[in-house]
Amino acid sequence: MKSKEEEKPGFWNGMTESPLFRFPITVYYEDTDITGVVYHANYLKYCERARSEILGAERLHQIYQKENLSFLVYRAEIDFRRGAVLGDRLEVQTQPNLTSPYRIQFLQNILRPSDQQFLVKAVIELVCIRQEKPVPVPDWIQEYLPTSD
Repeated sequence: MKSKEEEKPGFWNGMTESPLFRFPITVYYEDTDITGVVYHANYLKYCERARSEILGAERLHQIYQKENLSFLVYRAEIDFRRGAVLGDRLEVQTQPNLTSPYRIQFLQNILRPSDQQFLVKAVIELVCIRQEKPVPVPDWIQEYLPTSD
């Protein structure tokens, strides 16, 4: 009998059984403001990239094209603790949870692994929609997500 990890579809792109997904980011000049610190809105972009990589950008596009399903941000909270600077190598850690049949919550932390600094904490909740109306998250996604109690 296969473990849940062995059965996990390939599109989960490296998530472990925890499930915790780790996505590397390098801070470039374009990411910073005049002081050389990452501009605050870019942390949301980093979180979006990490979430997109869990299923894969191509897979998300296929889901939309074939099933007319997409995910919209329903709620976003972000706490800034420290700033990243030009050249930093960061890691976005993402843990998804099913909060309802219609919504997935992503707990996301952005860290600087070189000195173990915790920079940003974000909670992003997405709702699954079809033709601008909420619909349940597909079963093939739900079965691999822990639920929030």
